[in-house]
Amino acid sequence: MGRKKGKKNPQDAAAGPRRGKRRSIRYEAEEQWPEDREKARKAARDDAPPSIHLRKLTLDEALWRLESQLQGYAGQKQREVLVIHGKGQGSIGGISVLGPGVQEWCDQHPALVSSWREAPPRWGGSGAIVVVLNS
Repeated sequence: MGRKKGKKNPQDAAAGPRRGKRRSIRYEAEEQWPEDREKARKAARDDAPPSIHLRKLTLDEALWRLESQLQGYAGQKQREVLVIHGKGQGSIGGISVLGPGVQEWCDQHPALVSSWREAPPRWGGSGAIVVVLNS
């Protein structure tokens, strides 16, 4: 039992995916207008502040990186920094460790951090915060 090996019909290739892959609206939209999607992603990245990526780090590593990079951005007179900590889906039980730890660290360092807020959805939503640094 197996597939017949033979020449493929050129009309089948132009029709898109066949058996095993169902065509969907998403598939067709990505195929027809991929440049629109890239423009939207680029626009969302362009207006975002500089970011610090903490995903997949232990809490100690993440807090060390957070402190050193925030001090660097403060030295550059940067006003806002996007801190990406993730949503914790890879954590045991799916409970975030980094998010609450980073937020608590920001609350405990008022000399460096003026305030923080959850990032807008286009920058990461509940998986990131925007930290406002003291000038």
